[in-house]
Amino acid sequence: MDDRTFARLTGAHTATHIAETLTPYVTEVRREKIERLLDRRLPQIQVAIEAPSDPHNAAAVVRTAEALGVLDVHLVASERRALHAKNTTQGAFRWVRTHHHDDLSEFLGLETLQGVALYGAWMDAERTVEELPVDRPICVMFGNETRGLSDEARAACTGGFRIPMVGMSESLNLSVSAAITLYDLTSRHRAAGAVGLDAPQRERLRARHYMDSVDERLWSSLLGIPMESL
Repeated sequence: MDDRTFARLTGAHTATHIAETLTPYVTEVRREKIERLLDRRLPQIQVAIEAPSDPHNAAAVVRTAEALGVLDVHLVASERRALHAKNTTQGAFRWVRTHHHDDLSEFLGLETLQGVALYGAWMDAERTVEELPVDRPICVMFGNETRGLSDEARAACTGGFRIPMVGMSESLNLSVSAAITLYDLTSRHRAAGAVGLDAPQRERLRARHYMDSVDERLWSSLLGIPMESL
């Protein structure tokens, strides 16, 4: 389920009401697994991809982000809703918040980016990935596999970073670069104890995951929301 659909649903019902309504239909094993998942999420870290050449690379980032506990993945200026590619993500998009933005200005104008340090990946950056800060919310942004980040995106960033390489290769695949960066960031955030969601975030995600755990026809009926209205 994407963010816009869930936003419309929570406009009609509170997240708490949705979760309570669906609890009898979600197995205890699944509920326990969801609680463990919520315990380990890192809302302080976001990742964004601008205009990728290969949408499959963007989809692969979703799978990595979900596995490492990152909650928000953004795709900017892409012709396809690549973050929901089932074969590449293996369904991981159901467990993170995916956001598709028509252009850079729409992405930069997000309320959820206010107070977030935006760092872009480029090869000549002075800062290395190990030097990215972990004492504040951060979004790491990756550009097109051939052209890199646009000039506008670079200008909007707090700063740039690079992944040090000592071999003959001069660059890494987009999804590989994102995986290395997110592993480093999430590891250091966890070491610093920056893990977990606040109560409202937890309630909303619990409701969303319960809805994704049952047939949509069931929650549509129980919540009185016709599917054709979404």
